[in-house]
Amino acid sequence: MSSKQDLLLNAVIRRLNRAPATLLGEIARELHVSTRTIQNVVKLATGKTFRKLRQELLVERVKGLLESDPNRSIKELSFELGYKSPRSFARATKQCCGSSPEQLRSRIIFHVIQDEKETVC
Repeated sequence: MSSKQDLLLNAVIRRLNRAPATLLGEIARELHVSTRTIQNVVKLATGKTFRKLRQELLVERVKGLLESDPNRSIKELSFELGYKSPRSFARATKQCCGSSPEQLRSRIIFHVIQDEKETVC
């Protein structure tokens, strides 16, 4: 991959890390490139589609936010991640994780508790 492609990929990932709800067209307009160029660079560098990359980054971000503050409301999470409504956030989470945000929170809390038990014991 060329350095221009690396720069483009890094810019796309940074943007998605800030707001995973960002659409491909929005990123393309911000970076002054075509949507197809972004799709090609993402596929070349990661072997994944833009949508799959966005979903994976969403899951990582949600997990990180819930691990740092498990009591954060779903509404607060959705707006922080760039979704216009908790409902659209719940749909995206269900689509990429197969779980609602509440179920995901429960699993994360369970894993955090298990990790703490293992550390203590």
